[in-house]
Amino acid sequence: MTRFVLLPGMDGTGELLAEFAAALAPGFSTTIVDYPKDVALDYGALTTLVRGQLPQDQPYVLVAESFSGPVAIRLAAGNPQGLLAIVLCASFAKAPRPRLRAFTGLLRSMPFRRTPAALLMPLLMGRWSSREWARRVRATIRSVEPAVLHHRLVEVATVDDSALIADIACPLLYLKASRDRLVPHDAWTTIRDLSRHAVCIEIEGPHFLLQAKPEECAAAIRR
Repeated sequence: MTRFVLLPGMDGTGELLAEFAAALAPGFSTTIVDYPKDVALDYGALTTLVRGQLPQDQPYVLVAESFSGPVAIRLAAGNPQGLLAIVLCASFAKAPRPRLRAFTGLLRSMPFRRTPAALLMPLLMGRWSSREWARRVRATIRSVEPAVLHHRLVEVATVDDSALIADIACPLLYLKASRDRLVPHDAWTTIRDLSRHAVCIEIEGPHFLLQAKPEECAAAIRR
């Protein structure tokens, strides 16, 4: 059976991917990778961490949500044995908002734990938000050390792995959120222009596409 290895968004916990993992069942088995909550790792170290958790005895697909796109790209560019395809969801190969590079100092001091969910949820989930999702997102963010989130935000603002796209030999599916307020359209076009065989499926939904539309995302992957 093909295994899906799910790489989380910037929270790194994987706790917000339960519904999507359930939507992939029973046809596929899943592994949700979680990143350390109290250790600030750069993209290189996270790639090494994930590489050590990849299946050794069965084929697999990497599904990378948002922040984890560069991790999946780095792994796929090495053409590891067993990798069938990668799926990038509302993600990017290089900094989606390049202007943030000029404000890395400010990014390191953002008050994540004190930021009200009412400010975050319009960006993350838009009209698909709910009280329950707000509660879960708030709890997940508060479970991660602020210094770790700051470090990841700086990584997002400075990464550029676009040169690796051409080295990816396996199929690449890009799931694009039609109402994404964080990752712009050109995140997809950058990948499209550099890839030999990338395909995009647009789904009506917010940046948190796997949370808002788990069944639709799973169905798109099956197709």
